Amino acid sequence: MDFVSNIKRYLSDEFVTSLLDAMGEERTNSLILNTSKMSSSLFIKKFPNVIPHPFINNVFYYDKNEYEFGKSYLLTSGAYYIMDASSLLVSKYLEINDGDYVLDMCAAPGGKTISVALANKDKNIEFISNDISYKRALELSKNIEHLGLGNVIVTSSDFSKTYKHYKEKFNKIILDAPCSGSAMFRKNDLAKLDWSLEKVKACALLQETLLEEAIYMLQNGGLISYSTCSFSYEENEEIILKILKKHPEISLINIEENNSFYRTKELPEAIHLFPNLYKGEGQFICILKKNGEPTKIKENKENLKQKNILDFYNLKFKHEKINNSLLYLYNNDLNLEKFNVIRYGLECGEFKKDLFIPSFHLSHYLDAKNSIVLDENEMKRYMHGEEIKKDLNLQKGYYTVSFENINLGFVKLSNNVLKNLFPKGLRH
Repeated sequence: MDFVSNIKRYLSDEFVTSLLDAMGEERTNSLILNTSKMSSSLFIKKFPNVIPHPFINNVFYYDKNEYEFGKSYLLTSGAYYIMDASSLLVSKYLEINDGDYVLDMCAAPGGKTISVALANKDKNIEFISNDISYKRALELSKNIEHLGLGNVIVTSSDFSKTYKHYKEKFNKIILDAPCSGSAMFRKNDLAKLDWSLEKVKACALLQETLLEEAIYMLQNGGLISYSTCSFSYEENEEIILKILKKHPEISLINIEENNSFYRTKELPEAIHLFPNLYKGEGQFICILKKNGEPTKIKENKENLKQKNILDFYNLKFKHEKINNSLLYLYNNDLNLEKFNVIRYGLECGEFKKDLFIPSFHLSHYLDAKNSIVLDENEMKRYMHGEEIKKDLNLQKGYYTVSFENINLGFVKLSNNVLKNLFPKGLRH
């Protein structure tokens, strides 16, 4: 069975023709703004031809031929994150409460963790953001660093070996499940060549397994956001209907009405985002709820020895971890022993002999109010890795540098020379 025959299983011939026409058009481009670093009004003033998303706050469409957002210093400075507008809907429909423990099971490169974190930045939320691929988890970790998020623990774990240790530990779980990837056809020609019914069926088996693990780890009263970038019924409605039949404690939350959403009669609470209806590459999304009352996660006692560093940077964290001479700070009270942790929350800095060298991650976590302000020429030189001479009435030491009220990174000041500490791999 080919792809077209597969989707005609639940879509009319007329709709399939419209969908295929849309899949042949140029892909869309969008981003979510980090309003901790730049307001929407300022962003629109700087880039007047961006188009605000009609119903997701701080999300913008843009023409990549006009704005090269992927090459801007604003990207590496964490002012925004580029991702498909279909994926961004999870941040709108997964209701997050203050104090939630959120698990993103298949997180790389990090879009759903980032968008949920940015949409709920004023709430006290703790994330574990995981990807089974170590290489992809490293990319996820870099993106968390650039955005300056301090409440995300990045892991690379196989949940088939981990989930039984975390029964009912998470209030919210994001499962953007591995899939056959038909919504990627416009983005990647290889996705078309790689599609097969056998792959759809194999993915469906994995998706069901991951959902079972998610339900086990979900607290009573908690929510799971299940999504795929597949248009195949077998990976979407069929999986969810099977789970609902097997788990009477699970129900679906109805996603609000919108003319750009497609729904099936079999599962009207869930939505499809098809590019002929919704401006994006495509997604299936549903929200599952586990019945019952949640229990409070046991809080661990504060574990801090480097309080002088926290006080110096005015940081508020409960726990610390020194790993390979790197100091990490976090608030998550879960026992992390069964996770393969890559990043324990905020990477604060590195101990080298008697020195403490603050990290790039810390510079993006901090606001710019105590930074050394650079002009545009100095900013470009800094991003290129150059030293900068600047007449300053400051003691020698480490300082953040900023441009237009956004921190770029750290420098070491000595004799009015700013020694560049911008990561070599990001210099341009």
